[in-house]
Parts: sequence; structure tokens; C-alpha cells
Amino acid sequence: MHENEPAWKFEHSIECDVSPEFAWSFWTTVSNWAFDADVVSIELFGPFAAGSNGVTHSKSSGRVEWRIAAAEPGRAVIEFPFPGAVGRFVWTFRDSGGHARITQLCTIEGEAGLPLAQAFGPMLEAGIPAGMQKLCENMERADRARRGS
Repeated sequence: MHENEPAWKFEHSIECDVSPEFAWSFWTTVSNWAFDADVVSIELFGPFAAGSNGVTHSKSSGRVEWRIAAAEPGRAVIEFPFPGAVGRFVWTFRDSGGHARITQLCTIEGEAGLPLAQAFGPMLEAGIPAGMQKLCENMERADRARRGS
């Protein structure tokens, strides 16, 4: 591992049958992140914008603090700070023939990144595709309800 390389990296994409604009709007409403039975609540302190902080309360992990490091239409970076490391989740929303292509690029970086990567990397790699599939299904359901179909 080189000095500037993350200790862990994983990327997953999914196509959703909604417009990229609807997908972005749905996802940036953080209460929509609570589709997982493990999530008790999600709070965002301020607007969905760079510098805002949030917290997720889950049954398995308890209180997990995070912040929005960057946000512009179609792209956001969510960071989870750890002592000596940071988990970074870069979300992008692109047009794919009228549908949304959603990509999540996840990294764990920093001097304490390797132990975190070893502890959490396999779990994240196993759970991210299923979580993104649930997100997509919820987006599609909300879009159908919005359109009345």
C-alpha cells in the first residue's frame, strides 16, 4: 500500500428506473435512508450541504456520527471519522438512458485505516450491494406513488 492509497476500497453501481434528478432528491432527504430494519433513526443537523453533520442510530452499531464533506447536484461525499482514519463514501447519480445509475465508492483511509479495513471491509462489501438494491426499490416505489401509477 502506497502512502496515498486507501487501506480499503470498494465500488458498486446500480441502475434504478427513476430519473437521476428524482434519485438525487430522494437520496438527499436523509430520512429516506432509514429503510434498513437495523436503523432506528437518522438526523441531519442543517441542510444537505458540505459541512453539515449527521448521526445515525442503529441497533447493531449504536450512535454513528458522520458529516457531509462535499455536496453538489448528482454527487456527495459522506465521511465517517474514526481515530486515525476516515471512512469516505462518494455517491454519484448519473443519467443512464433516462434512468439513474447510482454509484457508491467507499474507502477507508488514514494511519489506522488497515485495522478498520480488516474489521469492517468484508462486512461492508457484503452489505452494500443489498443496501443499494433496497434503496433503488424504495426510490422506484416512491416515484410510482408520486406519479400515481
